[in-house]
Amino acid sequence: MKILLVKEGFDIKFCYGALQKVKYEVGNHQRHWIAIFAKLNISIPSFKEQQKIADCLSSLDGLITTQNQKLDTLKQHKKGLMQQLFPAIE
Repeated sequence: MKILLVKEGFDIKFCYGALQKVKYEVGNHQRHWIAIFAKLNISIPSFKEQQKIADCLSSLDGLITTQNQKLDTLKQHKKGLMQQLFPAIE
């Protein structure tokens, strides 16, 4: 496990999002930081722009979470209706 620290002038949420897009195979035993991540060149916008991007992505994550909760609630409601409409025959 490698703990990464963000230097001043970099938004941690933006950097996290950028690292999420790195494609690598899990399963083989190697030092991923040295073998993959340390060699990457990532274009970094200004700090203000990083914050805007990170805030936008966080907002979308919140919307996705809310929609998933609504979907789960609707599925439970449907399940209840199905049990009422078609009770188990004994």
